Amino acid sequence: MKSEFKAAAWLQDKNYSVFWRTQDNDVIDFVAVHRVTGKAILVDVKTASFRKTWKPGTMIGRNQSKYQKQLGVKILYVFKNGECKWKK
Repeated sequence: MKSEFKAAAWLQDKNYSVFWRTQDNDVIDFVAVHRVTGKAILVDVKTASFRKTWKPGTMIGRNQSKYQKQLGVKILYVFKNGECKWKK
């Protein structure tokens, strides 16, 4: 939940309004709508994790479910330092 708040604050700084989910275990964490363009993004927030053994230090990638792909959900990684990056 902490990562979700950091991600929401990051998007709000980029001129997005954030609308939170109303159900637990949903395929999205929130919807972000740009205040000028009206573009909506379905967001799934992931805390960035790094491997300790196999290929130490490399980031563990998270994949979208089939349903998330159908909906066009974007994954947003949140790092310990508060930095946020979209999954490519």
